[in-house]
Amino acid sequence: MKKNPHSSAFFSLKIIFIKSVVICVNLWLIFNFLSCTKKLTPEELEAQRLLAEAEREESIQNAKNAAVSEYVASLSDEVKISQLFLVNIEGSERYHAVEKTGSLYGNPEEGTPLVPGGVLLFSYNVSKDPLETYEYIKSIRDFYLANENLPPFVAVDQEGGDVNRLRGLTSVLWSEKKVADSFSLEGAAELYSAQARQMKNLGFHMNLAPVVEVLTEKNKDFLDTRSFGNLEDTLSYGKNAVTGYESNGIAVVLKHFPGNSSTDPHTGLPEIRLTRAELEQNYIAPFRSLLADSSALLMSHARMTLTDDEQYADSKTPACLSKYWVHDMVRSELGFSGLVLSDDIFMGALAENGYPPETAAFEALCAGIDVIMLSEKRFGRVAGIILSKAKEDADFASEVNRAVENVIRFKISAGILTLKEMSDGGDGEIPRFAVEVTDTYEDFDLHKFNEDYKAGMNAYELSK
Repeated sequence: MKKNPHSSAFFSLKIIFIKSVVICVNLWLIFNFLSCTKKLTPEELEAQRLLAEAEREESIQNAKNAAVSEYVASLSDEVKISQLFLVNIEGSERYHAVEKTGSLYGNPEEGTPLVPGGVLLFSYNVSKDPLETYEYIKSIRDFYLANENLPPFVAVDQEGGDVNRLRGLTSVLWSEKKVADSFSLEGAAELYSAQARQMKNLGFHMNLAPVVEVLTEKNKDFLDTRSFGNLEDTLSYGKNAVTGYESNGIAVVLKHFPGNSSTDPHTGLPEIRLTRAELEQNYIAPFRSLLADSSALLMSHARMTLTDDEQYADSKTPACLSKYWVHDMVRSELGFSGLVLSDDIFMGALAENGYPPETAAFEALCAGIDVIMLSEKRFGRVAGIILSKAKEDADFASEVNRAVENVIRFKISAGILTLKEMSDGGDGEIPRFAVEVTDTYEDFDLHKFNEDYKAGMNAYELSK
């Protein structure tokens, strides 16, 4: 059959017509788009730039977090679980481990040295000679590296007054009560700054201070001179202490949240009964004000009962083991992302009230604690139980990972570890990062130490 030439021509004309209509519609749309699009103002352009910058910063932070997670995943079980513990150590001249990794598995005589993620020095670990103390602290790092471990953070309980582990070594550190009663704010700022510079020179990373609990009738027998006093003095002098230490390379550990009674937690469980108003003003307020500038927080063993609302919070569980106080209050309400430490889990407050060390350590980690403090020198048995539970329980393993990652982040901020940029992020790409042990260690500077010692001794003169 022949094709009709007229129908073919008609089809061609139809195609041309459709194409013309499409072109006209597109031109009309472009014209309207251009006519409706206005030129962005400088403010709008700046807003776009800030948004793009914020998105890039978020991506970079995610890359850093990924590097920390990868580093933690690369650690052996023994090294990883050890990061969760802050433990007292032996010696004052040359460090040595007192346990082996076999103690994690019930074979204490087997394995390689078992060492904690953080070491806590007491007076008997400290020489009156600053160079000798520096050499001892350096020997800790050297021992860890020689045994293929990542170095610990080195902490001390240096509140001042009666709690003064560096007495006779650093410049005089008066009690918090003495500082608030006798020092101007300017003098207090220099007192704490000079103390921090001396500690940093010796090799310390962390100070388990200041106490920022308001002194009340409910806690005065226990705290006494360890408190700055009323809320006003606690906020003003507490801020100077926090700034003085943190700005000079020493991480502070605010304590003891949410508070204490007059019962010594070394011997008994502090029970606090108070109203909601008292809780906010005399207990929560100092931490709400000072946490943002602090590296770490130490939880108390106290149980809090609100007389005007006994269903509020958690009145049955010691604070350091309570998900309400650690997760809901510290992490969520107060928005704190730094390290959270338990108080010593060997204290009578826990051990004599149904919380032996292994139970306390497990409950603390479940609550959101990052670091378990032990005044004992051996932590292998407790760490072994925690390790075993993590292998059996995926949810608990996630809590362990969370805590270890926070410890690693702290070690990066303290300069113990380095978050190394592995790519430059050129052409708009997000850089890659890797965690490494910092390969340098600062030398002791005796001249600087002596100058800072004098500055600390002269701080009181600023108050006159």
